[in-house]
Amino acid sequence: MRRSWRLLSAWVAVALGGAMGVGGALMVSRWVSAPLATLVGGGVAAVSAIAAGRTRQWLERQLELRRELPDRITLHGRAGGLPRVRDITDPVVLGVHPAETRVDNPRQTAASGSTPYIPRDVDDELRDAVRREGLIVVVGESTAGKSRAAFEAIRALTPDHLLAVPSGRESLAAVVARLSESRRAILWLDDLERFLGPAGLTPAAVANLTARTGHSIILVATMRTSEYERFTARAEPTLDDQARSAWRASRDVLRSAHIIVMHRLWSATELADAATFADDSRIARALQQAKTFGIAETLAAGPELLRDWRNAWAAGSHPRGAALVAAAVDCRRAGLDDPVPRHMLLDLHHHYLLTHGGHALRPEPVDDAWMWALRRVHGASSLLIPAGASDEDQRYLAFDYLIDQPDHGPIPPDTWNLLIARADQSQALTVAWEAFWHVRTAFHAAIESGAANDVFARSSAMSDHGDHAHAIQLLADALNHEDAQGCDPEHRRHLRHQIAYCQLLSGRIDEAEATFRELLAEVERTLPPNDEYLQVMRHNLASCIRHRGDLPEALALFRRILADRERQLGPEAMNTLATRGAIAGIIAEVGDAAEAVRQSRLILADEERALGKDHTNTLFTRHSLANYLAKSGDPAAAIDVLQALLPDLIRALGADHPEVLDARWHLARYHGQHGDRLRAARQFQEVLSDRERIQGAGDQGLELARQELQDFLAEPA
Repeated sequence: MRRSWRLLSAWVAVALGGAMGVGGALMVSRWVSAPLATLVGGGVAAVSAIAAGRTRQWLERQLELRRELPDRITLHGRAGGLPRVRDITDPVVLGVHPAETRVDNPRQTAASGSTPYIPRDVDDELRDAVRREGLIVVVGESTAGKSRAAFEAIRALTPDHLLAVPSGRESLAAVVARLSESRRAILWLDDLERFLGPAGLTPAAVANLTARTGHSIILVATMRTSEYERFTARAEPTLDDQARSAWRASRDVLRSAHIIVMHRLWSATELADAATFADDSRIARALQQAKTFGIAETLAAGPELLRDWRNAWAAGSHPRGAALVAAAVDCRRAGLDDPVPRHMLLDLHHHYLLTHGGHALRPEPVDDAWMWALRRVHGASSLLIPAGASDEDQRYLAFDYLIDQPDHGPIPPDTWNLLIARADQSQALTVAWEAFWHVRTAFHAAIESGAANDVFARSSAMSDHGDHAHAIQLLADALNHEDAQGCDPEHRRHLRHQIAYCQLLSGRIDEAEATFRELLAEVERTLPPNDEYLQVMRHNLASCIRHRGDLPEALALFRRILADRERQLGPEAMNTLATRGAIAGIIAEVGDAAEAVRQSRLILADEERALGKDHTNTLFTRHSLANYLAKSGDPAAAIDVLQALLPDLIRALGADHPEVLDARWHLARYHGQHGDRLRAARQFQEVLSDRERIQGAGDQGLELARQELQDFLAEPA
């Protein structure tokens, strides 16, 4: 059975609403009757004193924030204040990747700064957005040219605006307080994900800065595609109330933004424009590789740095430095947005070094490893980017070009566990959620340790192990408690949604479908038509229709959802791929297993590239592919797929996970179909024994399994 649809329960587990930020205060006035007038009059002095005290506290806080400002920004103007946009002559200081300085012609002086700006297809849209003001987010892969295009837009249109570049999330309060006093300013947020989350940017803060008449405050941000999809194509089930509110705020910030998408590979028009600058040897060299790499990524020495990292694993080269870089890359892949402390990378790197050969690689001394990892290549980027607030606070980020590569191996379980154990609460929750999609055992460990411990996390863990009844009871108790206390309507809606989803998983299809229809009608009245949560609701409703047997209606619904998701999320977003998988499953059920195999191979290739080979959706697609191969009459091919899949499933989910037990059972079945009856009988017995041990002898599915085994043994040899 196709299982990837069930993972969309992650969307169910989060209340998706706004969060109150700066300016969220509410003033209430009260009318009093005449007999109380004297009492009220007598209290005027006291009220005035209180008001004066609050005003004094506010003024003192503003002065404190103003004093803090020089330490909270990365660029300074005169007297330590904010510079103006026109004062910035080198965009590298804003996060633009430095261009290589190597030149082939010795008579040509190597430029120390950036190359000439080559017009991009998004320039007109980007500049129109700057003119309209508000929040602008440029989204794309690393080294697509996002920051450079954004800089050129504000330099052309807003040269006299003040420019504020906060040093991190913790600096936003001081910077926003300063900008609230300005008439014209740019708030520059490169890598926007670093400024979202607890104490980060909120919709209210954006509105307060941008909605004032007579003021021009523009927020310009960049964001990598994979980070953007964390808030648009996925939700976060493993959050407590505080973290959920921060996630809501982050998602709503992006909903309010003007999103501009840039592509890594350049269009024909952009390449033609680049050719007019070919007298710069760096651009000429980049044009020679334009079919493989984007111009911007070549200028930033991205491919060369990637080669250096891969070559450094060789014995006697820089294997320890390569291990430090690998640890930093996996920290970002695991969802840790903040710069990683030096000591944590040192602790993590030992595993990477050991798995590549350990002492046999003759690793260099630690100081040499740091020096190599921090060295710029041809004046461009380095593999590790220093990101600490001071020399005493040594923290690093991996060069983001490395993170976006599609051929990474699985993040080691030790890395997941260490990050969950050592990160602060909000970051640990984020890492635990990422672990859900890659190493489910680390997700469960996070719940057992208390790092992820709200009702959605615990119910998701129960359902993941097949205990849907207890998950439903846990959610129902939470819903009753919230009803008694008067809860957030959106939170209540998501509790109902999660209950319905668990009912669907447990086979209570009619109840689940009725709830999904009610909830869909509610959100269609309140959410914008392109909101992904609507598609999540429709996807789960289509799953109910599929499982009650109306395959034509379910197929039509899934195809409509797919068209919307391809348009709104893109063809390789996780939820888009899941809908494609559901369609392939129905096609197999109606009897066209060969077409299901064809579609599943395409889905698998896209998931491996977009999500990673270790993503649980990718693993489940491999399982589905094996089932479709067997159904098409090729049990030998199905056996090959499952035998290769099982070690990966066990690593990701644990040996006792229901999906692993299903895969082992199917492997036994296909061995029987292929004629190896002795092996099939032995494997059937082993899986039955494990199921009784794990799930209990009274589990409903065991009776069906016993019957299948009896029927198999009764067949003539």
